[in-house]
Amino acid sequence: MQSEAVEAVVDGLKRSGVDFISLLPDSDFSTLQAQVSKDSDFEYVPVSTESVGVGVCAGAWLAGKRPALLIPTSGLLVASWPLTSLNLAWDLPLLLLIPFRGDIGDAFWLMGPYKDTTEPLLDVLHIHHTVVSKISEITPAIIDAQGSTISWQRPVAVLMTGETIK
Repeated sequence: MQSEAVEAVVDGLKRSGVDFISLLPDSDFSTLQAQVSKDSDFEYVPVSTESVGVGVCAGAWLAGKRPALLIPTSGLLVASWPLTSLNLAWDLPLLLLIPFRGDIGDAFWLMGPYKDTTEPLLDVLHIHHTVVSKISEITPAIIDAQGSTISWQRPVAVLMTGETIK
């Protein structure tokens, strides 16, 4: 991610009240990971799998935190079971930030299948989402999504594509 995109994500997280971040280390989020790991406004917990991240964020919510989970596109598939059995079953809010790989303009051929699975999986799980492709859209999208996840008491996702993840 470009530094402008990282700054927009961090700004959106702070302005929306997120104070707990779990993240599976991922190349698309490596600069963002470095930034949030040293920012004292966030409690930062790296995890070994996305499913563990969902559980950690559920625990953080129950302990009074406002969590966000930053996961790779492929990680949504891994996280689908705990999202269903924890967040959806027990009405636990969770902000999901996902680099939307495989979208139009993503030249890495291996990412193509994620375009075909990401949004349909979110739809099947009844997780509302928004797609942002411009850096200027990141902060407002995160603020809106966090407001919705708190109001609705369910996960909401922000999919970042285009210039937001380049």
